[in-house]
Amino acid sequence: DTLPSFPGGEDSLKPYLSAHVRYPAPARENGHQGTVVVPFNVEPDGSLDHVVAMDNRLDTTLGVEAVRLVTGMPRWNPGYKDGKAVAVRYSLPIRFVLQ
Repeated sequence: DTLPSFPGGEDSLKPYLSAHVRYPAPARENGHQGTVVVPFNVEPDGSLDHVVAMDNRLDTTLGVEAVRLVTGMPRWNPGYKDGKAVAVRYSLPIRFVLQ
């Protein structure tokens, strides 16, 4: 009935990602940018589990950094089904852009 959410919602997620990202040096040096999709489970207690990066053929260091970002996040607000907190599989696209 209710999807899981980052504490503070999407308005808080983007600043969190911007503040905590460490652009990998190999990706920066080679001018690699792109979006890495990171699926993970949001458990009933809000913890994140089974965090992986989808195949990123451009630069694997971007995937490693995306997983690091997600695993370091605070607990999320869990998803609910019929009034009960449940585990939900969630996918988060993380966009890497050189400035």
